[in-house]
Amino acid sequence: MMVSEYTLILVAILINAIAGSGVVGGCGIIQGPPGRDGRDGLPGPPGTGSLSFADSRDLKKDIEGDLSDIIEAVVRNFTEEKMRSIAQPCTGLGSTSDQAAKSCGEIYQCNSEATSGLYWLTTGDEESVHQVYCDMEAWHCGVKGGWMRVAYINMRQPEAECPSPFRLVTSPKRLCGRPGNGCYSKTFSTHGISYNKVCGQARGYQYATHDCFRGPKDINSYYVDGISITHGSPRKHLWTYAVGYSDDLDLNGGNNCPCAKFPGPSPPSFVGNHYYCESGNTGNNELQFHDEPLWDGEGCGAGNNCCAQSGMPWFCRALPQEVDDDIEVRNCADQEIIDEDTYMEILE
Repeated sequence: MMVSEYTLILVAILINAIAGSGVVGGCGIIQGPPGRDGRDGLPGPPGTGSLSFADSRDLKKDIEGDLSDIIEAVVRNFTEEKMRSIAQPCTGLGSTSDQAAKSCGEIYQCNSEATSGLYWLTTGDEESVHQVYCDMEAWHCGVKGGWMRVAYINMRQPEAECPSPFRLVTSPKRLCGRPGNGCYSKTFSTHGISYNKVCGQARGYQYATHDCFRGPKDINSYYVDGISITHGSPRKHLWTYAVGYSDDLDLNGGNNCPCAKFPGPSPPSFVGNHYYCESGNTGNNELQFHDEPLWDGEGCGAGNNCCAQSGMPWFCRALPQEVDDDIEVRNCADQEIIDEDTYMEILE
């Protein structure tokens, strides 16, 4: 860049000088002093360094032509080098800890053909380098690729384990539940990577009788029987996966989902419309385990709108500004696990 700037300055000086004087560095056309009057009246010899107007014009054209070639070569070389400098960081970006990227999005922007898998990311600090899973194929929030996976539980996989403090349930299938009364949380690190969109999905099962949004209207308490997803401290709500008592039982405004055939209480104001709610229970069946999956958008009875929400089971939240907060997942209920529990099968 410095070479190009100096070259352009030099060009301007030379062309201006020539245009103004007809000779480099001159102040008008220089002519020698007149010769002495000889006996024969001959003029004296011309002064040294003089140029005719025609000669200076030709010199100007020659210099302009040469400088034009120089400028073209410099700009071409600069452009080629700039393009190489832009392309170079994409080669192997995120493939090793020494080539860690700033985000999965940066890797995808550099190479839209990148495949999903493990990549190295950093916040710029040499000690803050982490290997994460980047999803490069999926569409979420209207954006394809470049998504960093923060939390992942898939109990369908034989080797999967429940992250602490959740307890492993082995019957009738491998699932993750609460170890006791109230809320139990797991915080998933974002490793300081900034983000402004969050998407996720959850799939679970209902154990016994849930109360949906009958709890305290406090984000720090068991405001829901189900899964609460928040970020930061103090907690800021992202999404809630709620569980109602029954799909179609009339409880006179009791413990059903707000979207049920016989609606229950509305969610707290901090939840707003950012929730999914469903019940695995039909009628007044108090089976301990209900085998109808929750939040999959299927299996809702007539007059029930809980399965009509687009996007289920995935949610998407666009934040007003970038943050680097960790993500907290809480499994909550207001009663003991023998009375009600939400069993998680998939969380991403």
